[in-house]
Amino acid sequence: MALLRGPRLSQGDPIRVVAPSGPVPRDDFEAGIAHLTRRYRPRYDPAALFAADGYLAGSDEHRLAELNAAIRDPAARAVLMARGGYGLMRLLPFIDAAALRADPKPLVGFSDGTALLAFAAHAGVAAIHGPVITQMGRLPAGDHEALFRLLERPDAQVLLTDLDAAVPGRVQGPLIGGNLEVFSRLIGTPFLPDPTGAILFIEDLGERPYRVDRLITHLDLAGIFNVLSAVVVGDFSGCKEPAGSKVASPPVEGVLQERLGRLAIPVAFGAPVGHGERNVALPYGTLAELDTRHGTLVALEGVVR
Repeated sequence: MALLRGPRLSQGDPIRVVAPSGPVPRDDFEAGIAHLTRRYRPRYDPAALFAADGYLAGSDEHRLAELNAAIRDPAARAVLMARGGYGLMRLLPFIDAAALRADPKPLVGFSDGTALLAFAAHAGVAAIHGPVITQMGRLPAGDHEALFRLLERPDAQVLLTDLDAAVPGRVQGPLIGGNLEVFSRLIGTPFLPDPTGAILFIEDLGERPYRVDRLITHLDLAGIFNVLSAVVVGDFSGCKEPAGSKVASPPVEGVLQERLGRLAIPVAFGAPVGHGERNVALPYGTLAELDTRHGTLVALEGVVR
């Protein structure tokens, strides 16, 4: 079933910025919001956005109220996360899915935002796996443009090039995935996106190689790879064994190659997606095509509403 999309954005449109996960570092936020302000009219409550309660950006009630207010705002044409971290899974059962369906607008985020994108797919609305505000200040201009392009012209387009084939093939399917750790935690919940026929993209930050192995194995044991059409591997920043560790470990790239290279579906590496120096925005839940012969990932779905 095709997911709902809201109207295309135009330059100068109002958007809402929320912090449904961890506390927002002010300096990183200011550097990122400057790029966004040149294109749109971001709206946020500074007192709410910069709240902190331990590893959360305020209480569950506070973060949920801000997120639902943004989703229900008839003027807002998109909702962007200020930062990832942790906290969204605590909110999932209480986010206003009916309001999002009634006025569909792209929810944009990654990392902990993987849970929010999965929620959107569960609600039947297309989303965007893209940079959070605190990341935008250190990304190249091309990555900003990739996000703006998906917000303003969500038509068929080349998303990624120069991918490296681990298992060759050409397939189509809806794009799902995101942060490997967060995605794996959705297994067994109502919010796991349907993996049947999907192209799964994954990335992660700071997980030791054996933990990445465990996460991939968890997906395998849960039967996820039995129903997917393909896997695209993004950035695994800082995923190394700590200095001085007594554990002998291959690099994370070797772990991913060994665990995924045996699959009977196409697998591609080298997607500039994640916590590293690049984070190219990808549509979430909509149809795409992976062609490992040409090293491309292409969006196939335009506006369907």
